[in-house]
Amino acid sequence: MKRFLLHVTRLTAALLLLNGLVALRPGDARADRRYFVQSYTPFLAPAGTVEFETWLTAKTGKSDPTVHTGWVPRFEWEYGITDRLTGAAYLNFSQDPGSALTFESPALELIYALAERGSVFGDPALYLEVSETGEEMEIENKLLLAHRHNRLVSVVNLVSEIEVRHNDEEKLPDGKTFHNQFTGKLTAGSSYEVTSAFALGLEAVYRTEHPNFDARSAAMLSLGPTLNLQSGRMQLALGVHAQLWGTPKTNGSRNLADFEKTQIRAILGVDL
Repeated sequence: MKRFLLHVTRLTAALLLLNGLVALRPGDARADRRYFVQSYTPFLAPAGTVEFETWLTAKTGKSDPTVHTGWVPRFEWEYGITDRLTGAAYLNFSQDPGSALTFESPALELIYALAERGSVFGDPALYLEVSETGEEMEIENKLLLAHRHNRLVSVVNLVSEIEVRHNDEEKLPDGKTFHNQFTGKLTAGSSYEVTSAFALGLEAVYRTEHPNFDARSAAMLSLGPTLNLQSGRMQLALGVHAQLWGTPKTNGSRNLADFEKTQIRAILGVDL
């Protein structure tokens, strides 16, 4: 956790320094400003825009005393194909407690806005991401909805994830073979643009997991603050989410067997 906070402090200091060097006019807020760290807005960057993002996620607080902080770095290259369609390529990594950083998978992403911005309430957009680890393939679909009222931006994402295993080696607690999993998520948040360079918000995530598409599931609800800093071609998003409730309950009202107690994520983006 200390190392994560050190990384975030350095990123923030660098961005604040650039903010003093590169003046950002009030009308220069980015079209694809990342107000949240779990939710996407359907507000896409213009055609021809190229952006590089580096993600760093820290997961901590599971009930297993041998598990401390897990790290999930991610690198993304995004391109605006048209004003209503963007594509991205990811490299996903992970670092379990006490182990070395390992490469997990590549991933491809498409986001398509269903209408011109402002012509339909909610500005709906469709999101598709496909990744392959060699052991499983994951397909993630999202419906992105958002509404802007002056400086207040609100967002809702409806998410479904399907994981398909390629082997019969992993077992579930009841002894059955783990073949696939369906995950449903609902994320929502609101963020207020305090200035053109600073936005502060609140974001919630509800997640439910169904191994082998079973009706029995593990679920959790988390909530936490988010902030966005931007200057010129750079922006930094930071969010902290704490688990408020989970099932099956393992620690008070929370499920710390399947989900972490706290998740912190920082995303640094640079327009190239």
